[in-house]
Amino acid sequence: MPPRIITLVRHGEGQHNATRNFQIHDALLTPLGETHCHELSKEFPSEPPVDLLVSSPLRRTIQTTLLGFKKQVESGVKVELLAELQEVGKSPCNTGSSRDDLEKEELFKELDFSGLPDDWTSKALYAPLDPHPLSERARVARKWLRSRSESHVVVVLHGNFIHYVTEALDSNGNLPGTRWSYTEFRSYVFVDGDEDNASIIETDESKGRREGNEKSLGGMEVIRN
Repeated sequence: MPPRIITLVRHGEGQHNATRNFQIHDALLTPLGETHCHELSKEFPSEPPVDLLVSSPLRRTIQTTLLGFKKQVESGVKVELLAELQEVGKSPCNTGSSRDDLEKEELFKELDFSGLPDDWTSKALYAPLDPHPLSERARVARKWLRSRSESHVVVVLHGNFIHYVTEALDSNGNLPGTRWSYTEFRSYVFVDGDEDNASIIETDESKGRREGNEKSLGGMEVIRN
């Protein structure tokens, strides 16, 4: 039985977001980005309780997971890292660090990186800008999430790829949906009977939570995160 609820979360402000310097390799959060995470920790609903945390393996998303969900992590909620959730694009800011380098970082010392494939930092595999392989990568991620037995799974990822996961892009790669703010979260359920594509739809409660805060986009905007 798939999870009852999937909550998607965009990470806090990264160094590359603040400086517009996309040459920063695997950018960390800024101090403001860390503040975003502390605010997320206070604002995130306590019900339903989080049973699993899943993060893109880029450093800013891992930071957001550990800082924004510190209470859940300290209570024993497991953190999984999923290579398929990494951001699109080949910029250094969107290129991950090796498992060896990640394991050396003090903040990440309790995490298990053994599940990451050796080639997870290969942008030839994970970052083509063609919408079709990106949509397929998102489908693989959704199917993995659908296979989980936990009831409420929180997923921390990026502002561009999040639109592929939610299938908010049209066939030409244009974005008719809405921009996600830093550490914004929205909750989804899986479509009944859709095991192959594992599509998700936003819950009415989640829509109500953000009502009036949406900013419509007329076309695909490149959001570097």
